[in-house]
Amino acid sequence: QFIGIVGESGSGKSTIAKLIMGYHHYQQGNLWIQGKQRYDIDDQNFMEHVMYVTHDPMIFKGTLRDCLDIFHQYRDEELWQVLKKVHLDLFFQEQDGLETFLLEGGSNLSGGQKQRLNLARALLKNSDLYIFDEATSNIDVESEEQILKVIQELSKTKTVIFITHRLKTVKDCDCIYVMDRGCLSESGTHVELFNAGGIYHKMYQKQQELEVYGCE
Repeated sequence: QFIGIVGESGSGKSTIAKLIMGYHHYQQGNLWIQGKQRYDIDDQNFMEHVMYVTHDPMIFKGTLRDCLDIFHQYRDEELWQVLKKVHLDLFFQEQDGLETFLLEGGSNLSGGQKQRLNLARALLKNSDLYIFDEATSNIDVESEEQILKVIQELSKTKTVIFITHRLKTVKDCDCIYVMDRGCLSESGTHVELFNAGGIYHKMYQKQQELEVYGCE
């Protein structure tokens, strides 16, 4: 499924992701994953099946090859394949290919390029579950659209949890969960939530108005 988790800043969206990943520990309640408590699942085994992608990609100083494939376990063809999926192949072909040197933090790349490179690295792993936490925030519109297309295509064969505050990016999700002050307030498809006239509806209209104002 393609799952969206939305809400205002501080509503608990990213906390859910961190609980799933085991970065935060819960003191009460249960977190079930395929019938097992998260605490009972070995972290190393869990990480083999799950990929967590944040808004702040970690780009290492070194070659593009090293950044994509730190353990050198993939063929060049596989690296170029994922770069093509995220529309970075032509850019790096015009540089030094897989030997293109990247500065610390990817400072010689744009924000959109860094996030697309981060996505390419995630695609290489071929995980069962992908969690994207504000993966399209603070980047240019073109990069956002390209990343969304890749994620939507990925959701046809993988489980994808897409966390965002931008509601227009979750319109195609199978189900959207709306967080409000640490609690789940609403759930449903985009059409169902919009027609319900609740928190989601108000947030969506507010964002639409701001975008129109910004364009003017």
